[in-house]
Amino acid sequence: MSELIIVGAGLGAQSITLAGIEAIRRAEVVLYDRLIHPAICAQISCEALDVGKRPYDAHCRTQVQINALIIEQLQRGKRVVRLKGGDTSVFARTVEEVEAARSVGARVTLIPGVTSASSLVARVQGALTDRRSAAGVVFITGHTKVDNLETSYRWDALVNLGFTIVIYMGVRNMPVIRNQLLKHGMAATTPVLIGQSLETEQERIFSTTLDEVLSCIADRQISHPATIIIGEVAKLAEV
Repeated sequence: MSELIIVGAGLGAQSITLAGIEAIRRAEVVLYDRLIHPAICAQISCEALDVGKRPYDAHCRTQVQINALIIEQLQRGKRVVRLKGGDTSVFARTVEEVEAARSVGARVTLIPGVTSASSLVARVQGALTDRRSAAGVVFITGHTKVDNLETSYRWDALVNLGFTIVIYMGVRNMPVIRNQLLKHGMAATTPVLIGQSLETEQERIFSTTLDEVLSCIADRQISHPATIIIGEVAKLAEV
């Protein structure tokens, strides 16, 4: 029976799980993302296909094309590993790929990885929650399906929760995000932590405030891939 194993590879060479490495070594075909660390790719000894998507690049593979490729390989009876950066459960479009595999009767296994928000706070000796200031955490994306951030979220609810807010793929649309948070009552002095190219040689981490975040992004020339954390937990960051 054909099988799809979706593996979260984490960000660098150290944050993939042992189960993830074992799945790669047993694979017959690996479909890998753009940001997979070379040391992890070096573990691949079978057919490997680059299906990496690049933000705002209309010429890269679409998710529909990736799903079709998964189905094609599964119909060949292959054990397919879909190797994703970060974690399989956070903005990874995993459900669509699971549905594709199930449509042809394949067995499906998911192996979690380390998401960038966890990596970022670990690198500054912090946490996403703190019972003294943030009882919860919310993950949002700065690049939604309809690409209209002003109406994609209940910004008033996000602000009033008092939770840590983690933003993936948010650099380009940070002006909208910042303005909506301020408009709905978040303090301009709220701490912000930004991590770019985490767990790579190009890693950069910055500490700023909601009021100054746009200047920080512009002055430091921050671009994707970057993760942004907003909330009091960012105040404790050692940057």
